[in-house]
Amino acid sequence: MQSTKAIPKQKFDKFKLLDTLVVTGLVIVSITIRILSATAFPQSVNEFDPWYLFYNALLIAQQGGNWYAVPPDVHAWFPWGFFIELGDTIGLPWLVALFSMPFYSHFGANAVYTVAIVSDIVLDALGVVAAFLAVDAITENRVGAYVAAAVIAVSPSLTYKNLLGGLPKTSWGATFVLFAIYFMTLAIKRKKPVYGIPAGVMIFLANVTWGGYTYIDLSLAIAAFLLVLLNKNDEITAKSLTLLAITSAFLTSLAPNNIGFMSGAAHGLSLLIIPLFLYLELYLRKVLPKEIVDSKNVIIGAFIVFIISLGILGLASIGKSPIPSRYYAIVDPFFQFSVPIDRTVAEYIPQPVSAMIQDFGISLFLSILGIYFILIKRQQLPGLWLLVLGVASIYGTSEQPYLFNYTAYVAAALAGVAVSEIVSKFMEKKIRLVPILLLAIVGVSLLADAGIAIEVSYEPPSLLNSATPYLVVNYAWTSALDWINHNTPHNAFIMSWWDYGYWIETVGNRSVIDENNTLNGTQIKLMAEMFLNNETFAANVLEKDFHLYPYGSPNYTIPVYIVAYDAATLYINSTGLTTWFIGYPSNFPGTFIGYTTSLGDIAKAMGAMTTIAGYPINEYINISAINSTVFDLETSGLPEAQQLAQIIANSEPMAWTPKAYHSLVVNMFIQGLQSLNEGPVAAPFSIPLSSAVSGVLTPSYLPRVNMLYFKPVYISLYPLGTVPAPGGEAEVFIVVLIYQFVEPYVVIPPTVVVNGTSS
Repeated sequence: MQSTKAIPKQKFDKFKLLDTLVVTGLVIVSITIRILSATAFPQSVNEFDPWYLFYNALLIAQQGGNWYAVPPDVHAWFPWGFFIELGDTIGLPWLVALFSMPFYSHFGANAVYTVAIVSDIVLDALGVVAAFLAVDAITENRVGAYVAAAVIAVSPSLTYKNLLGGLPKTSWGATFVLFAIYFMTLAIKRKKPVYGIPAGVMIFLANVTWGGYTYIDLSLAIAAFLLVLLNKNDEITAKSLTLLAITSAFLTSLAPNNIGFMSGAAHGLSLLIIPLFLYLELYLRKVLPKEIVDSKNVIIGAFIVFIISLGILGLASIGKSPIPSRYYAIVDPFFQFSVPIDRTVAEYIPQPVSAMIQDFGISLFLSILGIYFILIKRQQLPGLWLLVLGVASIYGTSEQPYLFNYTAYVAAALAGVAVSEIVSKFMEKKIRLVPILLLAIVGVSLLADAGIAIEVSYEPPSLLNSATPYLVVNYAWTSALDWINHNTPHNAFIMSWWDYGYWIETVGNRSVIDENNTLNGTQIKLMAEMFLNNETFAANVLEKDFHLYPYGSPNYTIPVYIVAYDAATLYINSTGLTTWFIGYPSNFPGTFIGYTTSLGDIAKAMGAMTTIAGYPINEYINISAINSTVFDLETSGLPEAQQLAQIIANSEPMAWTPKAYHSLVVNMFIQGLQSLNEGPVAAPFSIPLSSAVSGVLTPSYLPRVNMLYFKPVYISLYPLGTVPAPGGEAEVFIVVLIYQFVEPYVVIPPTVVVNGTSS
């Protein structure tokens, strides 16, 4: 009779079940918070850049998912056109297109749109899981891993970008980097270099979805250098990193962009240098005499500095910068002030520590401890890589806030490492009070973050509230884009300030002069000059620079439109008489006293546009008059003086000089509101403070404006709210104006839409 041995029963791992339950719960929390807006507002692609990512996905889907076959985007940067951004952002649209392909033949563009919107639900889940796995692998402590996952789940800073339809490419990149750290940790701890292959796949995905390959590769190189300096290099690490590099280099070389080794040296071949460096160190350790080995780190460090210096000098000698301008601005904070466009973009302007605390909460402080603990206890390549990523991203975000939704993931992982080490240390000493207090503080902080995240989640998509800071639906922009799409010829050319380029290009489906990026600073500057000068200047630019002629001209070929966006306030006194004020109340939603400010193109004209065009701001705004009025009020001793001074100070964009009054952008709003025939348009700063505080508002009125070359063809007005005013009330509207370039004296009756109804 054959003997048999009893097969041991698999032991039930209750901790793995606990991990699954906790992480699943956090995933549900993360998804729930970010889809709250879907319960309150119609769903839409969010913000500006995601519209272009969706547009790229649609172009790829139209080619059957073949990212090599995508045609150039003829709508961008008229009249040149531009290939979709193959250099750094094609991966996310490609993934969206691939997942929409099974449904594309039946649902068409709607399938791509749906996948684009709900892809962020997948991101919510993956981000939580990646943070947990990375920290759990590095520290082997699930408490810290839970904290890292919870930070991601409730992060307000991630909620800004990771709402449905956000398509946050940097968040996708960070998530894939955390997965790469997890697989690399498994490879080293389990002594199985084969895990370097999935790590390489993750780096490939991070590079093609985010595009931050320079940042990823440089941080990995610095981590490898630290590994050698700390004498922690070994053959398993070198093998694992080699497989990562080969896998990532091979896959990215197949992408139709400049990050593979087949198409550029920034990634791929350069990434392979890092494991070669580790192998070189291992070889030198074996063959060199002991007295030299003891000082090899100094020798290697000096050699690397020499090579880098030689490379920088070589590139400088041929007029090339070794560092991309965006990263150079991080290394040299003063650099961005030499680039006019960068000075006008909020995402490029250094932020204070208070803003960093608001973005990252308690994880900002814990991440510093996490960096310390990795440096003294977790000296393996994945931990050191996380350390370098943390230092670089936190500093980088302080200089350029656009990195914040990448940094949030890294800071969360470092915070998890810190909690793991603190809890482990005190539990080993059987001191439980400190870990309990720490977790209590972290828990309260995360509850506060969750509350803020929930509040942020009720913000409507930017297109559906016309990019206002108020949490109300406003369809002014939607209406205008719909009109462009359905009432202008397909070959029409649309001009606007660059902030709205992606909307007009994607939703309006028309060619634009500039997009929501800085690829063509020449045309952005040209648009600023057109808005800031008179209509004759703009007409000359169109004819001489673009060979476009007004409607009605014998040379007319392509219809040309120009779009402007801001607010307007309709004052209605007790007798029913109405007066238009350009802009919205400076103290909105407080009592309107006749002073307005701008939330759109007028503020941008008096700030960003003058900076980019290189025009002195005092040629457009009477700053001295503002300052003297504020000073007089603050020293008057009147009880309401401080409040009035603040209102007037906030009204600065409307304190126009004669040159501003003759600018195209100001004339567009004056003529547009006058064409409504609902009352005259008030001259800014023409109301005496005595009548503003009490009685009826009696401003001076602006003379009639009738531009010769530009006529309003569509005016979209949607109410933002009604506020009290002296002797009556004031209704605030968001206004989107569309003008057509016409031959003088050509009459085009405008279409006016008020709250969705034509009048």
